Amino acid sequence: MSASKKFKDFATRTYAAQAKAFLNAYWKEGSKDAENIWKWSLKFAELDIENGKEGKDLDEFAAHRFLEWLGETKTVKQMREEISKADLDFNKRIAFIEYLLWKYNKKVEEFVQRPQGDSKEIQALQDLLTQIQKDLESGQKKAEEAAKGAAEAAKKAQEAEQKESSAKKAEAELKEALDELKKQETAYKTKTELLTKKSEEGGVVAKNKAKAELAQHLAEDPMPLSKAKLTTEAATKKAEKARKEAEEARAKAQKAYDEADGLRKAADAAVDSLQAKFKDAEGKLEEVKEQGIGQGNVWWMERELAEAKKYAPTKAKLKTAF
Repeated sequence: MSASKKFKDFATRTYAAQAKAFLNAYWKEGSKDAENIWKWSLKFAELDIENGKEGKDLDEFAAHRFLEWLGETKTVKQMREEISKADLDFNKRIAFIEYLLWKYNKKVEEFVQRPQGDSKEIQALQDLLTQIQKDLESGQKKAEEAAKGAAEAAKKAQEAEQKESSAKKAEAELKEALDELKKQETAYKTKTELLTKKSEEGGVVAKNKAKAELAQHLAEDPMPLSKAKLTTEAATKKAEKARKEAEEARAKAQKAYDEADGLRKAADAAVDSLQAKFKDAEGKLEEVKEQGIGQGNVWWMERELAEAKKYAPTKAKLKTAF
């Protein structure tokens, strides 16, 4: 296979794969800049609006922006000249590997002849890291869902507490109304008994007067008693409504808690799975290191693993949400 065809194969890989290929080829002199190359590849992906990290090259405008981001104080014309130097396959787009070869003044012919150090173990580790990245995204989503669930459960619990507080207040008002009603009914009964007794004892005039007062008394409830009955009726309805609302709110809070607990358990399981894969990857990484080949790949995968662990959800983080 010609050098140009070999190079085209490298230039059509993702930004990360191009970076690893460069580091594999020039690890001895390029290792000191590995972290910068990592950051540059991420910037290429960021500037690739259409394809992101799955992209392979930038158009001229995006490449200009990359140079500006690096702090290159050149005119547009100068930038065009710089970019044309880096565009080794002359397609008016800049692959990351083209930029790196230009940046470090390396020749295509030399690059494609450099060993890449590929092995089954490295590929297996890369496959595992790819799965870890997918699991990481899934785990982060589950952790976010669990946090939202916990927040919703807390909100529902607070609403239930407020409704229960209102119910207790309504019950207190009902008790107060019932006490006042009992007081007025006792007073009404006492007066009825007194007038009844007077209407049956004493002289004719006194009895007739008492009978008239009794009739008037029995004809309608006195104002205090009537008010107490109305107040009690209103308080009863209010207390029943408040009690029902409190029960419904508590049921909703319990449902929200159960759902949140289910989300938390799912997130916990995702964390356990991730941690197991991290441990597996770390073991495989040590095995690959012992081979002493593909050092660019090894460094990159170790960096990917560290980044994944940095942003991975943990049970401690999940616990703070509950």
